[in-house]
Amino acid sequence: MSLGRIAIFAAGATAGVLASYAVKSEKVRPVAVCTVKAGLKAKDWTVKQYETIREDVKSLAEQAREKGSSLVSKETKEAAKETA
Repeated sequence: MSLGRIAIFAAGATAGVLASYAVKSEKVRPVAVCTVKAGLKAKDWTVKQYETIREDVKSLAEQAREKGSSLVSKETKEAAKETA
């Protein structure tokens, strides 16, 4: 086993012990609850922003398709006039 893996394992075990202590501690628990609450708010905001951007991009793509198909129609008509 390499020294790097041992160090990573030790850091993970230490973090686990500290997290366990934080959840059970009366002084640290309120801070942990506030941190989780803020994380959930951030997640909700991110999901909302993603949905908004997704809708905007979808709308832009639809407009581009409409405009692209009208351009193709014009080019087809012009080509037909030139051959006639």
